[in-house]
This record gives sequence, structure tokens and C-alpha cells, in this order.
Amino acid sequence: MTFLSIPLIYWFAGLALVLPRIPVIGKWFNIINTAIHELGHALMALILDGSVKKIELFNDASGTTTTSTKTKFGSFLVAFIGYPFSSVVSLFIFYLLSVGYDKGFLLGISILFFFMLLLWVRNIYGALWVIIFCGINVYLIYLNKVHYIKIAALLYAVFIAVDAVYSTLIVLYLSIKQKDKAGDTTLMKKITGIPAFIWGLLFVGIAVFVFYEIICFLAF
Repeated sequence: MTFLSIPLIYWFAGLALVLPRIPVIGKWFNIINTAIHELGHALMALILDGSVKKIELFNDASGTTTTSTKTKFGSFLVAFIGYPFSSVVSLFIFYLLSVGYDKGFLLGISILFFFMLLLWVRNIYGALWVIIFCGINVYLIYLNKVHYIKIAALLYAVFIAVDAVYSTLIVLYLSIKQKDKAGDTTLMKKITGIPAFIWGLLFVGIAVFVFYEIICFLAF
């Protein structure tokens, strides 16, 4: 890779594992992936000619998307897409950075989240988080310091990729220990009758596979 060194990516991966676990402020970083996850639910609902009522982002890094769909299969797809969507998006982000679209990525994700705010984000914390996140990115773009933009873009990319895997491990754990309070896996169980932990395993498998693809991509 030419946009930043592989050792720096490893350092950022370490940060992505440690920094979000810091009490209070750490969760702020996890919400980047949470917002993408919830966007996946919303987009799938719209693709299926359903509707999105609201998105909420919380200070514990969790989120909810309230949607309506016309069929049970539609509800299944909306519930399923969140975790795979954030994993695939993380791979796409690394591709963008590899071809030099660091500034484009910061601008694009800011515009995307801003439209989420206008259309669907309906809780105070979620709205404040989007405003602050977008404000930081706009300021970096305004400064036009290439090195700062590259570092921020890579930091976001690594955080999203790592948390896309970590969040599936958490939901797998919950699907085993608290199967009635395990987020999307619980909803998938209600829709299909298949045990929550099976969906948790599937989400982990997809996330790990995509993360492996990212590592292979970075290696070449």
C-alpha cells in the first residue's frame, strides 16, 4: 500500500482495540461503526420499498433503527444486513484510501451522516455526535493538511474494520448468554425460529472473512 505504511496500520489497529474501551470518551469512537451499521438497516428498508421512521445512536455505542417493511422476508433482510454492511463498507473504505481518496472519504462520510441526521436521527445524543463528527472532518478538510487528512481517514477506516469484527463477537456472546437481549440475532430468531447464536456465528464468520480480505488487500 502506498497511502500510509503497514506498520502504522498495525499501530492504528491497536488503538482501535484499546481506545474505544476507555470509559466515557472511548465509546464515542465505536459509534462510527454503529452509525454505518444502522445506515445499513435503513438503506435495506428503502431498497425493499419500506420506510425508515428513526435512527437513534446512544452513548454506550449502541443504536437502533426503526423501520417498516411490507413482508416477513423484507423484515428478515433488514434485520440481517447491519453487521455484513459495516464489514463490506470497511473494505470499500480501504479501497478508497488506496487510490488516494482520503479527502473524498472524509467528505463523503460526513455528507452521508449529515443526511442521516436530517432524515432519521431523532435522539439528542445521536444528533450531537453526528454534528461533532462532521464538524471535525469539515475542519480537517478546511485546514487542507494532507498528512492530517490521511491520518484521520486511516484512523476511521481501521476503527470501522476492527469494530465491525469486535461488535459481532459481542453479539455472539450475547446470543449465547442473553439470547433474548442480543440485538439483531434476537430479532432474527423471532423472524426465522433459528437460534440466535447461529446468527451470531454467521455474523462473526462474515466479519472475519471480510477482515481477512482487508489484510490480504493491505499486504499487496
